[in-house]
Amino acid sequence: MNVLHLAERRLILLVGDVTCGLVSLLGVTWFAGIWGNPDNLPVAVWCLTLVAIDATILRASDALDPRQASNPFSGGFGGGRAWLLSALAYLAVPYLSAPLLASRYVVLQFVLSGLMLRVAWRILHALLMRQVRLTTRYVIAGCGPAASGIADVIACDLGPDHVVLGCVDDTGPASTEPAGRTVLRHLGDFGTLESLIAERRFNTLVLATAGQMPARLQRQVIEAYERGIRVVPMPALYESVTGRVLAEYARDFWATTLPHLDQDWAYRLASRAADIVAGITGLLVTICLIPPVFVAMRLAGPGPLFYRQVRLGKNGAPFIIWKFRSMVPDAEAVGGAQWSHSGDMRVTGVGRWLRLTRLDEFPQFWNILRGEMALVGPRPERPELVEDLEEAIPFYRIRLAVRPGLTGWAQVKASYASSAADTVVKFQYDLYYLRNRSVYLDLLIVLKTVVVVLGLRGT
Repeated sequence: MNVLHLAERRLILLVGDVTCGLVSLLGVTWFAGIWGNPDNLPVAVWCLTLVAIDATILRASDALDPRQASNPFSGGFGGGRAWLLSALAYLAVPYLSAPLLASRYVVLQFVLSGLMLRVAWRILHALLMRQVRLTTRYVIAGCGPAASGIADVIACDLGPDHVVLGCVDDTGPASTEPAGRTVLRHLGDFGTLESLIAERRFNTLVLATAGQMPARLQRQVIEAYERGIRVVPMPALYESVTGRVLAEYARDFWATTLPHLDQDWAYRLASRAADIVAGITGLLVTICLIPPVFVAMRLAGPGPLFYRQVRLGKNGAPFIIWKFRSMVPDAEAVGGAQWSHSGDMRVTGVGRWLRLTRLDEFPQFWNILRGEMALVGPRPERPELVEDLEEAIPFYRIRLAVRPGLTGWAQVKASYASSAADTVVKFQYDLYYLRNRSVYLDLLIVLKTVVVVLGLRGT
């Protein structure tokens, strides 16, 4: 009756992917006779280096996305692409990787054998996860907007191996009007859970009821635990699937929405040390970028090199943010503060390229060095927009409890915000970051930022 959790599914996928790479490496080096050379490092060092590189790229490139992995085609494509990146990165590592570059034939064998194994494993994984015994079957306790919202997430963000049977609620079928795209089937009142549990119709119970849990539901939750059924609160499931914290229903689920801001001294010290190193390095790169960017802007037309704007920092303190100018001069002279959007006519040709490569953000390393910003954190927002967003989004101002960042979880998971609705989604990502801040998450965001920049995914 026990069901594989999302984290366990991702771990299985990761172990299978890495194993394919190791099999390829060990097979190629064995047949090429590289193992027997006494001048080479131990094989274990070669393997550990490949595991570290492959696992990092798989995590940073979203190749472990459950919906992608559930489809044989998209799973095979995503896994194969990640392997090609891992193989190229591995071949570029000096000393610690296997000496394969002496022979082009051996390199080709390594890349192609790993690719074929990875794609075959991904296809097999997708087909296995669709078996009935491995399918995750959900019943949702509650039939209101929150229940419909989590049903949408399961349908859109997870694969066909995740099925929502319906919802149970004492309020009756009238409460099943959907808040999203998914129409929930009303299975009965909370008492219906007893027969559903006895018949083993489902293996995961999602609690989507706001306020105090009814006594009838409490008894069924305990029964579900005793029968080995996984019981998970709706906000926790939403967070684990999407990497966001539910903001729309923050007033109903406030206890699982508020962030954790009590970071220990070690994290704060490591974060600031990384900011100083990044600030100095980034400023040196920015100085090197100034001449070519200046020439490109002058060829495109008149206007200043830099753009300065007031933003809100930690605890709402205003500061001046620096950027390479990407819009025409006086872009907001008429109409005041406006959302930037795809195809914005105010963005210049050079500015569009700067945004695409995220080079327009490099002058903000000066803000990082001054302590006004951090390398990782929620993006700083304009005061006039914060005032409006505070009224529309619960707890929005909590973003100001930490220093804003040059990059952040919202930046690597979503595109530029061009409307209030986009801002809600990005705020959900920011809340997730604030609730889960750690050295690991900061490093992951930095790695994902590199992937975004190299993939030219800016707007």
